[in-house]
Amino acid sequence: MSITLHTLCQHLGIATPAGKENLELTAVKTLHEAGKTDLSFFDNQQYKHGARTTQAAAVLVRERDAKTLPEGVLPLLTPQPYAAFARALQLMYPTPEPEGGISQFAVVSASAKVHPTARVEPYAVIYAGADIGPHVHIGAHTVVGQGVRVGEGTRIAAHVTLQKCSIGHNCILHPGVRVGQDGFGFAMATGPKGVELIKVPQIGQVEIGNDVEIGANTTIDCGALGNTVIHDMVKIDNQVQIAHNVKIGHGSRVVAQVGVAGSASLGAFTVIGGQVGISGHTTMADKVMVAACSAVTKSITTEGEVLAGIPAVPIKQWRRSVATLARLTKMVKGNAADKEAEKVEDNNA
Repeated sequence: MSITLHTLCQHLGIATPAGKENLELTAVKTLHEAGKTDLSFFDNQQYKHGARTTQAAAVLVRERDAKTLPEGVLPLLTPQPYAAFARALQLMYPTPEPEGGISQFAVVSASAKVHPTARVEPYAVIYAGADIGPHVHIGAHTVVGQGVRVGEGTRIAAHVTLQKCSIGHNCILHPGVRVGQDGFGFAMATGPKGVELIKVPQIGQVEIGNDVEIGANTTIDCGALGNTVIHDMVKIDNQVQIAHNVKIGHGSRVVAQVGVAGSASLGAFTVIGGQVGISGHTTMADKVMVAACSAVTKSITTEGEVLAGIPAVPIKQWRRSVATLARLTKMVKGNAADKEAEKVEDNNA
């Protein structure tokens, strides 16, 4: 999509360079790849070399970094270049609105409600009592279970399964997402046949708020008795497992391959790194950050705490432990070398 610099700056709420209002921008590219009609951005000092040599027409940049750009490249001053870049992409590469209608190859229950502006792709199945709101997009081979509600503007990709859940407005569910399947609950009992595992029926729901994004092949179990709750603006990456009765607070981000055990509760704006494990029935204060490959085994009560390690501890403590272990390893190797040298001397004697 080609737009003028003035249109872009108006959209971003930043000043348009004088005399350049009608400059045409045709694409958004990296600093290294951008050409004379492209927009780019500079936010990370690791890319300073790219900023110094870029051939872009204009670059979104902080005022302090504007002098880094070559002569002739227009600096578009903003305190948050990366956020401005995201909004520029949304403007220049808008997601097309789905054309309303139900494919002749879809199967829709007579008692389901599908808004006329919603799009249902081939081989999707919508069960009785489901409620599909305006401008919803249901991808091919997706299954929407009995009584499921999907809010306005939500986009659900192919091969998604939804049951025992409600989904808010303007959400994005990527291919292979599973929502509302049974949680992992079994009661152990001893009887005439010995020890047996009795399945605990999972009768709760999943509540997903507005503006939530869920990555490919992520699974979110329904509650055992109460509900599993994903609050507004939560962003979940691919291949994440959310167990029954988990609560994830407003604006939190959960990176790929995280496992959150049953009844854990994450505060607002938490950030969970990749491959983190979170024990069941733990709670986490707001704005907590957990480094990748850590294991959270107990509740975190300090807002904004940054954790790392197995078990997860404050990151400064973890760094000291790693440094101490490295020194200890070096000492052990040194002692072993000394003993080997003594043994050689004894043999020579």
